[in-house]
Amino acid sequence: MNRISAYISCFNNRETLPLSLASIRAQSHAVDEILIVDDGSTDGSADLFAKEPGVRVVSHPKNLGRGTTRGRAMAEASHELVLCCDATNALDPDFVKKALPWFEDPKVAAVFGRITQTAARNAVERWRGRHLFKLAETNNVLHHTLLITCGAVVRKSNVMAVGNYDSRLRHSEDAELGRRLLAAGRDVVFDPEMSVFATTSNTVCQVLERYWRWHAGDRNPAGWSDYFRQIVFSVKVMARDDFRAGDPLSIPISLLCPHYQFWKSRRRDARAASHSSKLC
Repeated sequence: MNRISAYISCFNNRETLPLSLASIRAQSHAVDEILIVDDGSTDGSADLFAKEPGVRVVSHPKNLGRGTTRGRAMAEASHELVLCCDATNALDPDFVKKALPWFEDPKVAAVFGRITQTAARNAVERWRGRHLFKLAETNNVLHHTLLITCGAVVRKSNVMAVGNYDSRLRHSEDAELGRRLLAAGRDVVFDPEMSVFATTSNTVCQVLERYWRWHAGDRNPAGWSDYFRQIVFSVKVMARDDFRAGDPLSIPISLLCPHYQFWKSRRRDARAASHSSKLC
């Protein structure tokens, strides 16, 4: 039987961390090790389970970012297959059971699931479900796709063979690792039958930030032509979908989206240019 390590990445998630842990403990294929990697939380998140049997807490003295946190989890994991879960999510009870058959193929380095949510309680959650999680779409299995590790099972030896997560990255660390895995001839699989449930609400800024990270966070420099295309898309596609859904309160979020994306990307590019000049 496959032995499984599981980790939860956590930063100030005191309210939702217990839900993530409960979902891992409820897996129909039991895990053999549970780690909580706390990235410098100040709300006492790690203290909730610091002395609980069966849970090992690894804490950073300060917030070091997602790349460092996930890399630490992989280094600490004892077993070849590692279940990954963020502290803002919970996993379907059969998540691991559905993932395991994929690893019969030695080329598969990772399998991740589809993120979803319960019934939306406000316009922000409705927008998140429609445009970020794309709940209305019918998804098929995808091979050789970019990695998302908010809910995934990965093969540790493959991850370590390509250098583990990039500890310098505070976002887009999973997509960047996924590119290296694909370049090494490995397969990254999206299986929509493996469900990941969002357990937290978001503000407008948080959903726009998440949309940017998913669609542009580590991409090429942002140009004006991209900006104008995003504006057109936000009007002709996103706002139109909000209107057709009978959800006018979501329309302002869609119209704001391209401006936030452009601002974030230009800010990222400016920081990269400044860092390069300092190195020179």
